[in-house]
Amino acid sequence: MKTIIKENYESTVKRGLITKRTKHIDFIDKIYEEVNELEEFTNYDNLKEEMADVILTVLNYAKHYKIDIEQELKNKIEINKNR
Repeated sequence: MKTIIKENYESTVKRGLITKRTKHIDFIDKIYEEVNELEEFTNYDNLKEEMADVILTVLNYAKHYKIDIEQELKNKIEINKNR
């Protein structure tokens, strides 16, 4: 997972879509944009791609703010198991 996160972030930075000036709200806006596209999927292949876009955007958000999202996911799974 760390490789996916790193490669995705680096390619997005390389395209200029994430910079040092990218703020919290910019990521939130992009997440909303991707979720809206997910809501409007028209076929199964489109659904898979749009779902991946949402996830990759959230992974970029976490990486940008130096959050170890893989560990946070594991932590959350443990919390959910114990509910």
